[in-house]
Amino acid sequence: MLKKVICVFVFAFTISVFGQNFLKHTVVSGETITQIAQKYFVTPADIYQLNPDCQTGIHPNSILLIPAKSYSNNKTKTHQVAPKETIYSIAKAYDISVADLEKANGEALKLGLKIGQTIVIPSKNAVIKTPINSEKTIFHEVQPKETKYGIATKYGISVEQLEKQNPEIVESLPIGFQLLISGKASKTIDIPKKSSNSISNVAFSKKAISNLIATKSVQKKKELVLLLPFNISKIESDTINSVASKLKTDKFLNMTLDFYSGALVAIDSARTLGLNVNIKILDSQETKTTSNVSNLFAQNNLENSDAIIGPFYQANIEKMAELVSKNNIPVLSPLSKEIGKPYSNLYQSMPTNDAMKSAVFDYMRSKNGNIVAVIDAKKTAVKQYISENQKGVRFVGLNEKNTIIQDSLRKVFSKNKMNFVILDSQKTGMILTTTNALIALMADFQIQLVILEPNSTLDFEEIDLTRLTKLKLLYPSITRENETPEALVFENAYKNKNKIFPNQYATRGFDITFDTILRLSQDKSFEETSNNSASEQIENKFDYFKTANGFVNRGVFILYYDVDLTIKVAN
Repeated sequence: MLKKVICVFVFAFTISVFGQNFLKHTVVSGETITQIAQKYFVTPADIYQLNPDCQTGIHPNSILLIPAKSYSNNKTKTHQVAPKETIYSIAKAYDISVADLEKANGEALKLGLKIGQTIVIPSKNAVIKTPINSEKTIFHEVQPKETKYGIATKYGISVEQLEKQNPEIVESLPIGFQLLISGKASKTIDIPKKSSNSISNVAFSKKAISNLIATKSVQKKKELVLLLPFNISKIESDTINSVASKLKTDKFLNMTLDFYSGALVAIDSARTLGLNVNIKILDSQETKTTSNVSNLFAQNNLENSDAIIGPFYQANIEKMAELVSKNNIPVLSPLSKEIGKPYSNLYQSMPTNDAMKSAVFDYMRSKNGNIVAVIDAKKTAVKQYISENQKGVRFVGLNEKNTIIQDSLRKVFSKNKMNFVILDSQKTGMILTTTNALIALMADFQIQLVILEPNSTLDFEEIDLTRLTKLKLLYPSITRENETPEALVFENAYKNKNKIFPNQYATRGFDITFDTILRLSQDKSFEETSNNSASEQIENKFDYFKTANGFVNRGVFILYYDVDLTIKVAN
């Protein structure tokens, strides 16, 4: 599987050797024994005693044992900053506020985080609070990423006190709002008008299984139906397994509930924005081979709906599309990447593998690139796909050992263009020889390495990450990481009610539901907005294209490994 996050997280963690506790430290380039000793509150002599070989010098990525007794007596933990980490992501990992993290590290964070820097992680019981002078009026402007808990903790008050002082924030915490922390307000505090960034909190609890199915109604304008496989009747009739045990073991049920929780946030957000769409949520009662689609169609007047999301399984989606095809009602497949029977009203919201490959070629051609392919002899299907669908690609021949010869690459490279090199092989040796040749040729040519689909071999330790960043490895992805204020508002709102951060299925549930509601709220028909408008939500992109099989989503992100060890969206 492709490295989704390419940074290497380097943590100090405790191990036990012969009954004694030690820490393991991975040496970062530029560190000295003295610096490492200071980080762990030990002496250099302590480190030398456990690591006698390091007296002659230490090297990046080598492992040192650190005595943990002094460290364990300290009330704080430390964390070594890894590439791509932010103050917010570290605070989230340790379930503390950004304000607490900043206070615990004082001047060390004034210039921002540095890769390899060791920072202090305060314990929850040793939070540094800002004392408040009750006679002095203090205001706090809400910033992106902030939560009620974090702000209250910063000023040494409870969330209840904060809400009492500011009753306007009981339901939500708008960015830019001026919170009254102490004293009396001498001016009127206005709540900013809610924009497209506003996402209200939505209550959701997996234990409330029996109350899952509900109709969310607003003033009727358009009607959106969600068909989700809760399979309530099976849960209720199961006399052996309790609901609690099913939640622990049933991955499909958990995926459904996660998707549902994200969809609820989208519904609530749409209401906050005043979008008049009537929402109906029904149990599709489905498995891969069965469903309740026909009965739901007959009993719930689904032929009068304006759009339907679900069911989950492709065969059941196609059945639903067939039932409402007479009225040309859009049926959106939320998770399936399969392409089956053709229906003009069927929308495949997950880009297919071919769509992802095609997006990469479109990007390379948009850059007027010279496209070269190095394909393993066993990858005949890939070579056939390129030959039949992507004209103008130059294939590089391999020698008897199925490896590349550097001169073969030089012959097909262009001096005046970016040379995009598609590499497809599961063999470590072929990947190493090819990337070595490409790096050597970078002195004379512009080169970028490309893969068309995830390649688990690239995760092996033998494939050094630096060679992939030097070549700015380019690849297609259905999702991208999003740290914009809008994404953080969604993330925090979800966590406030669900006590966990949203996973990929919850975010997917939000994205497709919110995108569909927005399209239904336009003056044009759903089909017209799909033909003419692409959109990006939290993690997913929706760019529908009409084909003989219905609509397919071409919303693919083209990502690349940058030299600063981050993953970025290619422009």
